[in-house]
Amino acid sequence: MSKKTYLSGSLMLILTAFLWGTTFVAQSDAMTSIGPFTFSAIRSTIGAAALFILYLISGKSLRVPFNKENRALTLKGGLTCGVILFVSANLQNIGLVNAAPGKAAFITALYILIVPIIGLFLGKKMHFSVWICVAVSIVGFYMLNITPGEGFGLSIWEIMVLLCAVSYSFHIFACEKYGDCINVVLLSCMQFATTALLSFIFMFADYTVLSYPSLTLEMLGKTWFNLVYAGIFSSAIAYTLQIAGQKRVPAAAAVLLMSLESVFAVIAAWIFDPANALSTVQLIGCVLIFVSICVSQIPSSRSIEPAN
Repeated sequence: MSKKTYLSGSLMLILTAFLWGTTFVAQSDAMTSIGPFTFSAIRSTIGAAALFILYLISGKSLRVPFNKENRALTLKGGLTCGVILFVSANLQNIGLVNAAPGKAAFITALYILIVPIIGLFLGKKMHFSVWICVAVSIVGFYMLNITPGEGFGLSIWEIMVLLCAVSYSFHIFACEKYGDCINVVLLSCMQFATTALLSFIFMFADYTVLSYPSLTLEMLGKTWFNLVYAGIFSSAIAYTLQIAGQKRVPAAAAVLLMSLESVFAVIAAWIFDPANALSTVQLIGCVLIFVSICVSQIPSSRSIEPAN
């Protein structure tokens, strides 16, 4: 692998992390007007449409063609990944109704540590240093959830985000299982279509359980930018960049670069809403979580040979 190829892949993944991280602010802002399931339904529809157009344009040039042999597998993979993504996305959206975007991003980033723990139960060995990282991240998580003057506190909204991190971990395993076997763009398109359909079905919960007002054109007018940004940039473009970047960068290094998502989320939260600024103790907690995430990738990166 040449340095130029590695650099281009790294830049793609950093841009992916930037798009994902800044979307936390867009999601949080949208939750003030429309419900979590409504946001997810519209965002996923936009993302699926954009990816379908991309598939039509470049489908023949992609590595895995869509043919009779893998049609059933594509359907199974799209539905499986879509259902898990539906759960993950909406848990995150519900959490962002009241959780600070920067804080939610670092809680979500814990999936990078949850993945190897789940892998342990699936028979995959875990380096001893990862256990140390897990312990450090728990300390960081505790500090992140200390409220000035009140001590430790984890709201129901932040618990939702934590459950989202667990769900995203299973999504990673699902994508790993199906990603190499079928057309990845079509897989992503189908998973967003599945997420959109399920979110539309569950939209009633926004109005009955979460007490959001009925969707109007005025609400869409207030949130159109957030929806378009999350649907096109965070979903369609970021996912495509992730695929292209991971072809140029070893897996462990790619995950590390994408974990910058949480850093970008905190910076974006400060810029667009200073009220979401974290305390000094919470910032230290963020640093501990981020460092543990980075270090947890070192053992796996040593076992991966660079692509030729």
